[in-house]
This record gives sequence, C-alpha cells and structure tokens, in this order.
Amino acid sequence: MLLAYAGSSGAGWACTVCRPRVQAAIYQPNYAQNLGLLLVPVALLLALGAGVYFFEDLKRTRQRTHD
Repeated sequence: MLLAYAGSSGAGWACTVCRPRVQAAIYQPNYAQNLGLLLVPVALLLALGAGVYFFEDLKRTRQRTHD
C-alpha cells in the first residue's frame, strides 16, 4: 500500500530527473566489485538460514558417526 502511494506521489517521480546520474554511478568499471560486496551479506544470511534449518539433521548425522 505504501509503495503504491509513494509511486503515485510527486516524490516517486523524482527518479526520472536523476536517473542518468544514478545509472552513471552504478555502472562504473568497478561494477562487479560493488555487486559482489552487496551480495556478501545475502550469501551470509542464506548460509546462516541453511545452517539453522539443517542443524538437527547435521547433529543427528554427527551423533551416528560417533557411535
């Protein structure tokens, strides 16, 4: 709801004014490096979530190997 309101307001249309400057700042020669830095926290959150999700299975597997 809030996004729909922001998109229809005058402030939501301001991006068309500054779009060339924003695109020029995003698509620089170090674009891959910036993208990688942005994706590191996402990868860490996914790894943490997978660890929490599979924790019980890993614990059971580890107990079976020690028996």
